[in-house]
Amino acid sequence: ALTLPDVSISLARFYPFRRKHQAGKERWYEKISMSYTGQMSNSITTKENLLFKSNLIKDWRNGMQHRVPIDATFQLFKYINISPSFSFRDIMYASRINRSWNTLLQQEVCDTTYGFYNLYDWNVGVTANTTLYGFYKPWKKLFGGKIVAIRHVFKPAITFSYAPDFTASRYGYRKEYERTDASGNSTMVAYSPYSNGIYGYPSGSKQGLISMSVSNNLEMKVRSDRDSTGYRKISLIDELSASLSYNMAANRQPWSNLSTRLRLKLGKNKTFSMAAVFATYAYKFNENGQVVTSDRTEWSYGRFGRFQGMSQNLSYTLNNQTWNKLMDFLHGRRKADSSAKDNTADSDADDVEDANVDPDLKAARKGGRKPKNKAKVDADGYLTFSMPWSLTLSYGITMAEDRSRQINVRRMRYPFSFTQTLNASGYLRIAEGWNISFSSGYDFEMHKLSMTTMSLSRDLHCFEMSANVVLKPYSSFNFTFRARASELADALKWEKRSSYSTNVEWY
Repeated sequence: ALTLPDVSISLARFYPFRRKHQAGKERWYEKISMSYTGQMSNSITTKENLLFKSNLIKDWRNGMQHRVPIDATFQLFKYINISPSFSFRDIMYASRINRSWNTLLQQEVCDTTYGFYNLYDWNVGVTANTTLYGFYKPWKKLFGGKIVAIRHVFKPAITFSYAPDFTASRYGYRKEYERTDASGNSTMVAYSPYSNGIYGYPSGSKQGLISMSVSNNLEMKVRSDRDSTGYRKISLIDELSASLSYNMAANRQPWSNLSTRLRLKLGKNKTFSMAAVFATYAYKFNENGQVVTSDRTEWSYGRFGRFQGMSQNLSYTLNNQTWNKLMDFLHGRRKADSSAKDNTADSDADDVEDANVDPDLKAARKGGRKPKNKAKVDADGYLTFSMPWSLTLSYGITMAEDRSRQINVRRMRYPFSFTQTLNASGYLRIAEGWNISFSSGYDFEMHKLSMTTMSLSRDLHCFEMSANVVLKPYSSFNFTFRARASELADALKWEKRSSYSTNVEWY
């Protein structure tokens, strides 16, 4: 299997209509920006003795792809942001496969034709959003004088996107042929002449989507003696959001489900998040007595929406800084309890402690000069020891409809099932340029470990080395040595990997 060449070209975002020397206000067309991404690939899978006898067009899979996104942001009435966008994709192939049915042989016949075939698709959209701020000053007689103000940030947004039906026959990206079996029964079989293309083919149906979303943030400002400014901000609700969409081009069930999300910051290192989904369309029984989703909404029955389930997650992050604060707090209590013993310490203990002090700092103190050593030392002159690490523990509960169980006919609801997981992830920097990271978890329902991974990386200045190991549920490894520069990362690299199998045994 050989890929040669595999080229990717990207052009950073630029403003084609912006003046080099601006004078006066920025004009509306100067806000239009665009970028470009191009790919070209040529690959083959063959036997070694046939490689140099292969035909570039007939035996190799090749193609080119171009992407050009264009967008801009304007302000309407000074407070509403309008962001139109247009995305164009162009694909070029040197061959295509036409398919037909041979009634005599009762099999599909493929006919490959060679030439230049150009495919394209596009979509257009526009987004309108704004940000509203609300301030509330609580009544001092009821809430006291510590609460200064409560701020509410409300962000509504609406997006309209359109794309034509690229499965229509006029584009030629999808075709049909008639299949007649031995009994004379005919069926139409749909296919694409470009299904074997290296970049696929435009297959999107018509879309006229209106997406609506709202996001809320609630903060409280209180007086605090612990902060140097005299005030402290407390996050009441970090995020409370909801999103819903309507597809004008859909023939049935144009409304999407209602998705909601809640995130609370319970502390500097503790976060609680929850996501829930409410189905728009109600259940019904079909003519066979099976439960299916109808075209009638839950709202038409006077109900808010069918609760599909939710996921909750509580996470806590512990690192060397939070650990040091905890140790300092405990050390401060012990130091206060043993202050009398510390004052009566003998000279031998001072000599032992003084032996650990930076020699350059001791000489500088005696000579009245600044130390020459550039190593980092603490206030007592000890060489600082730094090994940054972080450990994040998260506990999650997922609640979802269990459609394998019997439905409640009166309420037309399925019972819920629960899953619980405990996840852990973190990293450890053992030295400058050496990093170790890991992640694992435990499923309380399956009583098994989830995917457990470990990685070791080494910064070699111009190069970088990394080793990744998957321990559970499938064992594998991946070792990579590559150049750090993005321009050379794909060219100057050596990689060794194993397949996802049990070729690595762990005991």
